[in-house]
Amino acid sequence: MSGLARNAATAAAWGDRPPTRQVKIKKWTPLRSRSLLGFLDIELPSGMISLDWRLMMGKNGLWLAAPAQKQLDRDGQPRLDANGRPVSRALIEFRNRRIAERFNAAVLDALRREHPHALAGQASS
Repeated sequence: MSGLARNAATAAAWGDRPPTRQVKIKKWTPLRSRSLLGFLDIELPSGMISLDWRLMMGKNGLWLAAPAQKQLDRDGQPRLDANGRPVSRALIEFRNRRIAERFNAAVLDALRREHPHALAGQASS
């Protein structure tokens, strides 16, 4: 629906509705490497900007990996897990899966809207 009030009476009493605010992609940097498709900086409707999200392709489709900080040991060397891979700590998390899925969908919609070629040839989630 547009930013206009639903009917004349509502418009007369309250005026037109403000336009719906959407998630925006501030920066898209394609970088294809294995399951990584690229990096995003995201602006939320609140005005908060979150940097360094990773767009990933998994067995269940597209998903976003939150910004993370690599963990270091006492000597300043990267901490490694049992498989010898660096350990990271997510800097952002969601209260529940439903909220995370809504966020992913909103960001993917914004990416499709603002950078239509970014997901060309990729299965959607």
